[in-house]
Amino acid sequence: MLKAICAFLIVCIHVPFPGKVGAYFTTLTRVAVPVFFMITGYFYSDTVARHKEERQIRKIFFLVVEANAIFFIWNIALGILRRDSMVTYVQEIFTGKSILKFLALNESPLAGHLWYLGAILYVLVIVLLVNKLNCRKILYYLAPVLLIADLIFGKYSLLIFHQEFPYILVRNFLCVGIPYFCIGNLIREQQYTERWNKKVLQVLIAVFAITSLAERFALVNAGLNATRDHYLSTTFLAICLFVYTLKSNWYNKELAVIGRKYSTWLYIIHPIFITVFSIVVGKLGLKSIYRYVAPIVVYCATLTFLIILQKVKIAMKSK
Repeated sequence: MLKAICAFLIVCIHVPFPGKVGAYFTTLTRVAVPVFFMITGYFYSDTVARHKEERQIRKIFFLVVEANAIFFIWNIALGILRRDSMVTYVQEIFTGKSILKFLALNESPLAGHLWYLGAILYVLVIVLLVNKLNCRKILYYLAPVLLIADLIFGKYSLLIFHQEFPYILVRNFLCVGIPYFCIGNLIREQQYTERWNKKVLQVLIAVFAITSLAERFALVNAGLNATRDHYLSTTFLAICLFVYTLKSNWYNKELAVIGRKYSTWLYIIHPIFITVFSIVVGKLGLKSIYRYVAPIVVYCATLTFLIILQKVKIAMKSK
């Protein structure tokens, strides 16, 4: 259910609600990606118990290939419609620099949001290797250092260094993937959920939501709001939300199905629907109305498409 909710929050990041209210709401949605990494870390013990670590890596690898192939075809199709030069486009995306960014920093030249898939792939490979060397604790000790590095060279770079660094230097497997994976894994292995009170967690969620908004307000007003989107409070808000969800006994079948079956592909292909709706509402002159409901429309349309596609696949297999 949390995956279904976080998938919606990611849509809100890429097509935010308008105005200042939308900007501040987007600040809170930044917990989505950390939570996804934490979920993977939390269930990694089950993967190890079933001896499916390598199978999981292969699955993510093929997902990376498939997702990038889809956006390569999509970008080519868009380029043809816009009458852009396909030769120029291919030359731009397959430069040595773009390939290096892809391999070292998970930055896909085909679609920026696909960095997450590359990052989780690298994390799983690294964890598999350190497990074989029996030195997982090294990652646990590195986690807070990497989170601090994300803040120093990311959101607070303008405040500390008076300059902004490319955000992909910290938005990758190293400064985001490994720390949050480790947090999720520690919560499971150390059974931290049993030590937390639900009411205390509710208070902490409210507190860290407020401090996240306060951080943005202070940085914006000081002219120091760097492009990187994780605040100091983002980590604490994500952890509290994650643990609170684990301790909650609420259940919604529809959300559970969305999270289990569709959240990954919803994350992958929703930018295509953002582009399609942007073109359509522009042609119809409905942009002023659409922007107030854009995240909801994109989420529902992408989900509907995936459900229909799933039913078609099932029907084809049955025949």
